[in-house]
Amino acid sequence: MSIALGILLVAGVVGATLLGGGLPLRFERQGRIFLLFSAGTLVGLALLELIPEGMEGLGGGAHTNMLLVLGAFLATMLLDKLHVLHPHEHGMDADCPHEEHEHKPLAMHGAIGLMVHSAVDGLALAAALRESLAAAVAVALALSAHKFADGLTTVSLVLSHHHRKRTAVRVLAGNAGSLLVGFAVGLFLPLGEQQLAALLLVMAGFFLYLGATDLIPSLTASTCRKRDVFATACGMAVIAAIAVFAH
Repeated sequence: MSIALGILLVAGVVGATLLGGGLPLRFERQGRIFLLFSAGTLVGLALLELIPEGMEGLGGGAHTNMLLVLGAFLATMLLDKLHVLHPHEHGMDADCPHEEHEHKPLAMHGAIGLMVHSAVDGLALAAALRESLAAAVAVALALSAHKFADGLTTVSLVLSHHHRKRTAVRVLAGNAGSLLVGFAVGLFLPLGEQQLAALLLVMAGFFLYLGATDLIPSLTASTCRKRDVFATACGMAVIAAIAVFAH
């Protein structure tokens, strides 16, 4: 019975992911707004979800644990500035274009990182199901709101890479599939809490760099500053609301 309920719960979370990803696919001309919103969700996710959860699961000293975040931030910065992840200069037009990049941006790597994060979410749902049905329902409800934003962010990042919609759909499906894989692994082969916690902290460093130093600065144009800041703040506010609800 618990497995059947678990399947229903994970199906609901997957549905929320696909629903969120459908928005930028349907309203592609507003892609800039969705990407700025996504930048806010990445920063909020790192600060309000990944770091607190990672610190709690890893234990030990806070300063020592934060070295993982700093190390991931630094490693991403080095790869970016050495043109391994982001081989071009940003160029902005003054009239708020819908598309800013002509070459492959670091944003695509963020979509892949979100797939890894989705697998971790699946592990969390499986762990909650092993604990109790009530815990699984609570986690699934929180994840549904969270994964809606994840789906939106994933597709927005892929479209910013100037890929076709079909590629965005495939990556969105990969995000949902990663959740299912993580859930299955969590049911039959639970991973250690400290290993998951360390992974969360590493991902936090990556998302902080991507959101705060790459996406937000490159997308904020002086002629559209109020709108851009509002969209980014809304992304942060959504993650903050989910964090308060979930905890």
